[in-house]
Amino acid sequence: MRTFIQEIADTIRKDYSDWDNLTVIFPNRRASLYFRKALAEQLDAPRWSPAILSVEEFIGSFSDLKEADKLSLIVTLYRVFKRVTNSDENLDHFYFWGEMLLRDFDELDKYLVHAAGMFKDLSNQKELDQYFDYLTEEQKQFLIDFWQTVDFSSSASKRKFLELWQSLYPVYIAFRQQLMEEKIGYSGMIHRHVAEQIETLIPAGKKKEVGMRYVFAGFNALTAAEEKIITWFVQHRDAKIFWDEDAFYVNEPHREAGTFFRQYRKHAILGQTFPPEPAVYLGQDKKITVLGVPQKAGQPKLLAQQLDATLRAQAGNNSVERTVIVLPDENMLLPVLYALPPSLQAINVTMGFPLVSTPYYSLIDFLFELHLHKRKDEFYYRYVLALLNHPYLKARVGEEAAQWREFIQKNNQVHIAPSFFEKKHDLLEEIFRIVPTENFLAYIIGIVESLATSSEAGGLMEKEFAFHFHRILSRVQELTTSEPMELRMQQRMFRQIVRAEKVPFSGEPLKGLQIMGVLETRNLDFDHVIVLSLNEGLWPAAPRQSSYIPHNIRRAYSLPTSEHQDAMYAYLFYRILQRAETVDLYYNTEPDVLGTGEMSRYLYQLIYEANWPHERKVLYNPVQVHEAKPIAIEKKADVLEKLERYFGKALTPSTLNTYLECRLKFYFKHLLEIREPDEVEEEADARIFGNIFHKVMELFYQDLRPPAGEWFVKEEHFINVGTKLDRFIEMAFRQHFHLPDTKKFEYDGRQLVVKEMVKRFALKVLAHDKAYTPFAIELLEAKNFTTTTSVTQLGKQLSIVMGGLIDRVDRKTNTVRIIDYKTGKDENKFEDIPSLFKRDQKRNKAAFQAMLYAWVYAQRNAGQSSEVKIQPGLINRKEIFKDDFEYGLYLGKHRLDDVTSMLPEFDRHLQTLLNELFDPTQPFDQTDDLKVCSFCDYREICAR
Repeated sequence: MRTFIQEIADTIRKDYSDWDNLTVIFPNRRASLYFRKALAEQLDAPRWSPAILSVEEFIGSFSDLKEADKLSLIVTLYRVFKRVTNSDENLDHFYFWGEMLLRDFDELDKYLVHAAGMFKDLSNQKELDQYFDYLTEEQKQFLIDFWQTVDFSSSASKRKFLELWQSLYPVYIAFRQQLMEEKIGYSGMIHRHVAEQIETLIPAGKKKEVGMRYVFAGFNALTAAEEKIITWFVQHRDAKIFWDEDAFYVNEPHREAGTFFRQYRKHAILGQTFPPEPAVYLGQDKKITVLGVPQKAGQPKLLAQQLDATLRAQAGNNSVERTVIVLPDENMLLPVLYALPPSLQAINVTMGFPLVSTPYYSLIDFLFELHLHKRKDEFYYRYVLALLNHPYLKARVGEEAAQWREFIQKNNQVHIAPSFFEKKHDLLEEIFRIVPTENFLAYIIGIVESLATSSEAGGLMEKEFAFHFHRILSRVQELTTSEPMELRMQQRMFRQIVRAEKVPFSGEPLKGLQIMGVLETRNLDFDHVIVLSLNEGLWPAAPRQSSYIPHNIRRAYSLPTSEHQDAMYAYLFYRILQRAETVDLYYNTEPDVLGTGEMSRYLYQLIYEANWPHERKVLYNPVQVHEAKPIAIEKKADVLEKLERYFGKALTPSTLNTYLECRLKFYFKHLLEIREPDEVEEEADARIFGNIFHKVMELFYQDLRPPAGEWFVKEEHFINVGTKLDRFIEMAFRQHFHLPDTKKFEYDGRQLVVKEMVKRFALKVLAHDKAYTPFAIELLEAKNFTTTTSVTQLGKQLSIVMGGLIDRVDRKTNTVRIIDYKTGKDENKFEDIPSLFKRDQKRNKAAFQAMLYAWVYAQRNAGQSSEVKIQPGLINRKEIFKDDFEYGLYLGKHRLDDVTSMLPEFDRHLQTLLNELFDPTQPFDQTDDLKVCSFCDYREICAR
């Protein structure tokens, strides 16, 4: 089937002999390229091409105003706004509203609205009160942030806001006047200038105007200015118009795709340019397939499979050049490009890709955050790790980046000095350095240049990203010379500009597979049309209220509304199908976070209203619910080999507690050593509080240790305890965060709370210790508090190391206290020895640990006097602040002064437990108590 462009080219060749005086105007440049190719194919000898222009170029040629870029326009608008309203708002706060104002001004001019009347209506108090409801919550918040005085529940605030609202028309007039003086303008301003003065502009600007011929092709939704200009050329220059329409939607009033054509057919002048009846393309046979795919990620994969099969079946016939992939969702571009089959020799992308979706955006934003969160010339670890994990840095720095990340996490480096990165890598030295605010944008521009020009810079796409960010950053840098900004303001400015920018990919449009956005398909026809993401909210796009002008006033002044947008997108949908032979329409069958899971209304119309022959397929994976089966790890040779580590490594109380809690958890944690990755711990949680407290107590008593002889603690050692604790607490924090002694330590946030909690707890413990003096310390934070015992395995006696790290062992006369500090909610009571080995949640883990250490002490000192009392106990935060606190474990309500008589029973239960642990016939299986699984790190593996 001949395309719309080919039909025009054929008409031009037959009906227009004087191409030197012929101008052909299309809605966009892309159609111009296809038209030039189609025209060339019609010729059998070379000749000069007629002038082929986009409508923007055509209208702009009649005005001496030059269209300025958006940023320059918003900055000019900002300065005019400040001058007219006497506002002192910052540019970064104004940008959002300036962008909206500029859009409204552009529409006002393109639709030739009587601005004075419209702004008068807009500022009417009664109407304004009525129309506050049209603002979204986000816009109300922006108003509150912007003017600081808006209160939507107060009539006084509304009146004050109204005064500012009434200034919009003076701002509009002053803004246009300023642009006229500078000989620049925005698109709508230029269009209005030409439309209102067309009688005088054309003869003055075009001496050969009377002999010129004009052809307008492919237009649909005309602005009022375009309509007036085109009408003038039809009426006064006998211009021809080629409309691309179809009877399917034009002849049916309820179909919104034909809204504008039905309107123009009734136009006094434009109506004469239409043929009597619209063409009929959509009624012809087409192979239409509707494909439902779960989730966005599945669509590119299925597309690639089907495209590859098509290419293999049609090898050698160049059908790929007549194939287009239309992407209503711009974020699908990269997934589609990565999924396309390698057999494709040429691909052309003609669409915009959001800059916020590029790696450069996240990199630059991380750089802003890195410097915004630095503390006294040191960088906050979160943004250091984020940058080291960024794909651009990982690609250039290599595996060493992972090593430095691991070092920072393992050593708990919350704040990192720039010296950490010295002589590690040139790029890292360039990034991690202190930069004054006034030089910050130059610093980022330098990094972008380094990345873009390095040997690992990637392909053309990466360089294109870098070019656009370099341009934006340079513009913001220019702005800071006239509009000084703090670093946070620079970041907000950068974010707002980038969020509205897209990378306009444009390659060789006449070669290879075509990938386009929705708007880029205008006037173009393809044999094979593939559309992805045909979901409501994507195509048609969701209506957005980003305008000062409420819906009712827009309708009253014939400005575009959501109905206008719906009609335009409906036309684009049906137009791309008109001349196609094969159509594949993909949609997402599952809702995502944006709620775009509903099939597009166009698909519903195609399936149920048009009733065209089609094939509908839904891709799905059959749901197979597998019951979680019990997991049991048999103690085969490899597992028994792992258990042998406890022949030399101590089997600690916490390890045995894990085994009693769940055998399988013991296997995962202590034999397979599956651990969560290290993370930097900046906040002082309960575990860190415990570590700091233990270290402080160790430092206090180490400070009392004599060079030689017995380690006695006396009452006089407790003088100036508070001062000493302050010093030891700081030392403990330094060790926790691995800070050098030369670096001053400052407490932040919760660290101050933890410091006071540790000091209070330590003061209370030391007060009890002072009352207990004199006593001698035998062991303090001893890591080798172990003994050996034997178990039987397959008839052999195995020697097992038992014990671990004991907080403190002290002696007074014939009583040995085995002390375990507990900063949590641990209980110091237990029912009996068997209860310590029960596999349920009532088992007292802390008491088990204390008794095990008592057993270890007894084993280590088996030859000591029988008169020596062994008194294990907990010094816990829960009990020590009570007035009646007494050290020791409690058997029921009875405090234990000596547990020596209980140790044989404890030994029997312990031996039973150890024999079970090393028994080859007892697998590592799951606990029966599902409550234990609630907070288990391995519950996902067990599917519990």
